[in-house]
Amino acid sequence: MLCADPEISSPITVRDVTQTSVRVSWSTGQTQVINITTVYYTDTDTGARTSIRVTGTPHTVTPLQPGTQYEFFVTIESYGKTATSHTVTVTTGNTQH
Repeated sequence: MLCADPEISSPITVRDVTQTSVRVSWSTGQTQVINITTVYYTDTDTGARTSIRVTGTPHTVTPLQPGTQYEFFVTIESYGKTATSHTVTVTTGNTQH
């Protein structure tokens, strides 16, 4: 059986942005077996990068800092080969006083 290279077939999207969370989603196209999915996000102010292994799409990332800009991307691994999405930038909501 031949295994196709993994692919993220559409741009990742970030929705439901709140002060402390965002929902990230993506599509894996024809990739039938995904061994590892990881969501990465970077605080653009500090450069701190965090990675989370997830079991599927969509995934809600929390806790985030209010009023902070983050860059998100996703990787999927299938049979030792990896596909990486493009990066999406989003700013969380500000706190209301």
